[in-house]
Amino acid sequence: MRYPAPSARRLRVYAFDPQTASRLGSVNYAYATISLPWKQVGEEDLQAGPVNEYVEVIDVDPASNQFYDPVDLNDSYLLAQDGLTPSEGNPQFHQQMVFAVAMKIIYIFERALGRKVIWAPHWNRHLNKYEPVDKLRIYPHALREANAYYSMEKRALLFGYFRSTNASAGATWIFTALSHDIVAHETTHAVLDGLHRRYAEATSVDSLAFHEAFADIVALMSHFTLSEAVSAHIQQKGGSLDEAGLLSGLAEQFARGTVGRASLRQYVGHKPDPELLAVTTECHDRGAILVAAVFDAFLTIYKARTDDLLRIGNLTRGEDKRLNTDLVARLTREAVKSADHVLRMCIRALDYLPPVDVRFGEFLRAIITADNDLVPDDPHNYRIAFAEAFRARGILVEDCLSMSPENLLWESPEQMFGKNPLEVDDLNDIDLDLQAHYKRAEILKSSEENRTQVWKWLRTPDEHLSVDLAWENALGIYFIFRDKTPYGIFSKGGFPSVEVHSVRTTRRAGPDGQDLRQLVLEVTQRRRGYFDLDEQEKADATKGTPAKAHDFIFRGGATLIIDLRDQHLRYVIRKRVDDNIRLDEQRRLLSNPEGFGFTYHPESGEREPFAMIHRGH
Repeated sequence: MRYPAPSARRLRVYAFDPQTASRLGSVNYAYATISLPWKQVGEEDLQAGPVNEYVEVIDVDPASNQFYDPVDLNDSYLLAQDGLTPSEGNPQFHQQMVFAVAMKIIYIFERALGRKVIWAPHWNRHLNKYEPVDKLRIYPHALREANAYYSMEKRALLFGYFRSTNASAGATWIFTALSHDIVAHETTHAVLDGLHRRYAEATSVDSLAFHEAFADIVALMSHFTLSEAVSAHIQQKGGSLDEAGLLSGLAEQFARGTVGRASLRQYVGHKPDPELLAVTTECHDRGAILVAAVFDAFLTIYKARTDDLLRIGNLTRGEDKRLNTDLVARLTREAVKSADHVLRMCIRALDYLPPVDVRFGEFLRAIITADNDLVPDDPHNYRIAFAEAFRARGILVEDCLSMSPENLLWESPEQMFGKNPLEVDDLNDIDLDLQAHYKRAEILKSSEENRTQVWKWLRTPDEHLSVDLAWENALGIYFIFRDKTPYGIFSKGGFPSVEVHSVRTTRRAGPDGQDLRQLVLEVTQRRRGYFDLDEQEKADATKGTPAKAHDFIFRGGATLIIDLRDQHLRYVIRKRVDDNIRLDEQRRLLSNPEGFGFTYHPESGEREPFAMIHRGH
């Protein structure tokens, strides 16, 4: 008799890191069991490694010249006991840990975005084209150093391990692959790179910090999926979550082993200072301000959802009094739900951002707009909580009348341009594949075909776009060279080059049964940038390829969000390629990279890898 496959694969991991398992005060919630779908529709079988259609764990240890045998999670003994027992000394458990946490983060993104996660393509310099990346590689023991990072060049996560002389770390050897926070943080870098690969470029202080901030947001909010730890904290702190502890900090063991602090970054206990953002430039420190704003919003939402429960119990939040077990369970459910809502709001916002040079204020507008589209009613005032938290941290929005949620919504094309540049039947002229594919290989193929179709549609000399100033104005790029067009824009065949960065579809369900189906297009354009202002002016004023090679790449472009239910263009979120103010900001940033806490490689145009800490520290 053939039995049906189980619905889930359960794998044991450290809930935080090995140090929490060695203390009496935290051992009761030091471990967690991650439940992953056994096999989704269209997915390939799990192989030893582990290897599935998303990731490939490769356990090579160059420092000790070792290759560790891959763990087989389909072994009957491991299936019977939820995988290997958490252990610092077992390399196969390290493989299990990075796989389980990485897949957990991937599924969190897929649930919020309404589609499968796709990795950033790899640029083949020999063939001069992008090639799709099927699997993200994960190396649990790649480095013998106190760091971990996502490598854009390798499209891989590289985790380090090191000997610690700090007794407070609780171990002689510390493995970053065993830190739930670090694995979640680096996996988020990889997912975000797949969504917005131009965010890896150093264009402004905010764009540098955004990658680090978003990775911290996901790692921090994923703490609240650990119900046992949340429940213990709530009981200990009298229902309060705004006291420093494991839930509000990141990478405790790593921090103790490197810098001697209780956490690498702590997001509770720092009073909001609206002046701090203006004087903070190092990418991790600046990103921490954005994370603090999101965490402040979460705390406000949690308090609003639980004030009535404490009033019913005639209790004051934070008082030193043991709470009723049922009350702790209810408070825990509200904390978990609030964190889940906040994290999904942040992830959904990624589709509502410009394709290049993201700023913190734009992230707030994206959060508000994306949430308003899916949940028109806001009974718990989530959007007000976000706006207040960002304002208190000095994160303001340019070109908005006020910081009220209704004023923070992205404008419609009609509001921006007086009319909608997309005609109702325009999409019928593009042979788009909008089917709901289940296999990632089919999704990759469909996505590439859709990019080609949109590019051809944009460049076809017909009544739609050939000399349509309205479309050029809407996208912030150029299709032909005119009198005021910067000739520094890269060209091919006498026309400005245009890149259709991505074409992706989403389908999301709202709490009241809303069915939101959208097509998200990202179009970008490159322009030569020079440190010397005279060279810049000469390149922009002269036809043809400039005599002097450019110093850096400056980009513009737009994100188009189209409602597939009626083919209506809802939003155009743009960054103009002829914006000389932005160009000057990028010039100043790249002229002094060390002053902003990053390393820039001019020969490739890339910044340093996305490390848990700045590698120069």
